[in-house]
Amino acid sequence: DDEIAGLAEFKNNLEKLFFSKVLVRNSSFDGQTVNLVIEISCNFKVWEAITNLDEGIWAQPRKKGEKTYANSTFCSLIGQLRRQNNFSIDVEEISILFQNCTLIINKIYQDSIPKQLDAILNNFSKHYSKITKGSLEVPYEIFVPVFEETRKDSGFDSSILVNIGTENQRKRAYFKYWGLYLKSTEDALIYDVKNACLIGGELEMLNH
Repeated sequence: DDEIAGLAEFKNNLEKLFFSKVLVRNSSFDGQTVNLVIEISCNFKVWEAITNLDEGIWAQPRKKGEKTYANSTFCSLIGQLRRQNNFSIDVEEISILFQNCTLIINKIYQDSIPKQLDAILNNFSKHYSKITKGSLEVPYEIFVPVFEETRKDSGFDSSILVNIGTENQRKRAYFKYWGLYLKSTEDALIYDVKNACLIGGELEMLNH
């Protein structure tokens, strides 16, 4: 990690952006691309993050009503880090650890997390009430995304999905199915983002 120029500044900027402690590590290097794993540890609960997100003061600093996709601060910080190095840099996984919930977002195609993080967080805010059953129970883990594929093992596989269709299909994959773990249920649940509803059981049909 010490060989990545500007990494300390990148980490500090992320800590300011998320009001949190941040750990950045190099997951892998294939000779061309360094893949980062980012862990953001928040000293507050998920509903507080969503409130601040909606107000434009957490994760996406912006004026009220301003669109975030064209000027994502997170994407800009990744861009700055890339310009300081002579190799490609991507994000393999980002985990946001709240006091009562962990949100785990995995890379599904090149540059997917830098380009889609803002939209994922906005959708998380939008669907929070449905995901938490009207705030009755907050999942202790949320995996974004999961797929309609045959799974190789139990639980949600963290491997990167390859060849899942067209570019547009890949972009939409973050907003189809999410995996939820709740203390009240032995098995994980699937949240259907498009239809805003929980789907129980049949996890063998889903692969991440």
